[in-house]
Amino acid sequence: MPSMINLGIWENKNYHFDWEEKVLLEETSSPNYWSYVLLPVTLFIIHKTSDGLAEAGLFDNQLVRLGMIPILGVFSYFLAAWIIRYYHASLKLQTSKLDEDQCKKFIKALEIRKVYFTFLVNLFRFLTVAAILLFVIGNETIAVLFLMVSFILIFMFRFDYQLSKWPDMIEIISQEVENGK
Repeated sequence: MPSMINLGIWENKNYHFDWEEKVLLEETSSPNYWSYVLLPVTLFIIHKTSDGLAEAGLFDNQLVRLGMIPILGVFSYFLAAWIIRYYHASLKLQTSKLDEDQCKKFIKALEIRKVYFTFLVNLFRFLTVAAILLFVIGNETIAVLFLMVSFILIFMFRFDYQLSKWPDMIEIISQEVENGK
């Protein structure tokens, strides 16, 4: 479901927007979150592996540390894509039944939420740069975990929330409210 945009929880319901159908949807039941268990397990394995590699002296070479960054980025990308794809596949949705006043409040909440989510993504981008610098310059193996978490969260936001589409989506929802749909 690459066209599904997660809008988060509002008034105790989780909302999504189907980009292809241009319709606001709400969850009818909670999805299966078991795929999120893979994240801490993966981080634990990476932490133990990076500790072993550091003890073996592999991270003493700065070129090896630089080479690890794209490998972690690609691994994070595919892990985040798998988690979000599984999450979207387990969603049970129905068309939202918001009245006009609720929809206007929802649109205002979305505009505020977009600013908040953009701030979070930018914070994790900053943390990614900091983790890269710690790993490359300081030979800190714990920075591998920070780097991995930052990459995964950035990619999860990209796949699940798709913030670049929010202005157009908010406009579509606003036009539907004005047209009385």
